[in-house]
Amino acid sequence: MIKPPKRLKVRPQWRGLPIPYITMVSVDGTPDFRVTDEQKRMSVIQNVWCQLCGQPLGKWFFFTGGTDAAEANYYFEPAAHLDCLIYAMQVCPFIVGRIEHADIAKVQKDYDTTTGRYASGVTVHVDDTFSIVRNPWWIIKKANGWSYAKTKDGTILLHPWVVKQTDALYPETMTAADWKVVMEELSK
Repeated sequence: MIKPPKRLKVRPQWRGLPIPYITMVSVDGTPDFRVTDEQKRMSVIQNVWCQLCGQPLGKWFFFTGGTDAAEANYYFEPAAHLDCLIYAMQVCPFIVGRIEHADIAKVQKDYDTTTGRYASGVTVHVDDTFSIVRNPWWIIKKANGWSYAKTKDGTILLHPWVVKQTDALYPETMTAADWKVVMEELSK
């Protein structure tokens, strides 16, 4: 079992996993790890908090995404602490290959106000930069700040000021030793 870093240990838990700060949580406390709460996402961006633990970020900001996001250098997901990010990359089913695609129609149906299990009146929006098919290759970027950009549909994306980045990583097969090397390299 992979142990979460201290900051994530104090987060509310669901089935043994910490609930990331920006995760949509229903009124009854059930998290929906598939959906980002846009209000929380904007609060971490504005307050310079970690998207995973919700605590203030320090000098460095870490972003991750597939190779397409890395090439474009624009991210929907806000920055995180390095230890929070590496933990998430080891346990997130989408990143480690246990889920191959995002079923957007199912997510939207789950939030339908008349029939959905989350019937909360939340509108689930997918911006034009989202890829529903999982890319097994991920890149982590270390940045000392970021600027903003808007998509055609008005979604705010982050453009990190990169000082260092990993080569493409394949989390499905990475070992604890591999992640330690990544952590050490990005900590320099």
